[in-house]
Amino acid sequence: MDTKLILSLSLSVGQLFLWQSCTHNSPRVTAENIKREITAVSISTIGGFTVTPSNGYTIRITRDSVYHLFSAIDTAHSTLKSYANTEDKWNLLLDKIDLEKFADAKEGESRQPYDGIDIKISIQAKSGTYTKLNADDNPSWNRIYQQLKESFSPQSLENKK
Repeated sequence: MDTKLILSLSLSVGQLFLWQSCTHNSPRVTAENIKREITAVSISTIGGFTVTPSNGYTIRITRDSVYHLFSAIDTAHSTLKSYANTEDKWNLLLDKIDLEKFADAKEGESRQPYDGIDIKISIQAKSGTYTKLNADDNPSWNRIYQQLKESFSPQSLENKK
């Protein structure tokens, strides 16, 4: 009898360990984990009309800073400025990002051969950098682009002076 009791208890304890290992809260890939993984978002524009000298800019946004590089053909007119970022603006931007859908977005053609402006968005994460050029047809890319325009456009940054 004692052997059967010990065997039964051993089986019960084994099942308990198995159940606990299956239900243990291991790190899961969630939207929150991905948002914590993102370290920077950048937008760059380049190109324009050939009649006017081509200018472009790059804005790099991190949790606490915004860097704005205005690039002119005449490098004497190029400028680099930095601003403080707010937690609210950073979180608004992260709320627009679905990294998986962004990574799957199909890039568009370059617009520069037709005097157009190329727009490149890059997301830097701990797992790598994801970059898409002119992916206007992708809703994920567009959500990020609209938030970047609203919160971090060169005009809105200049108004902070």
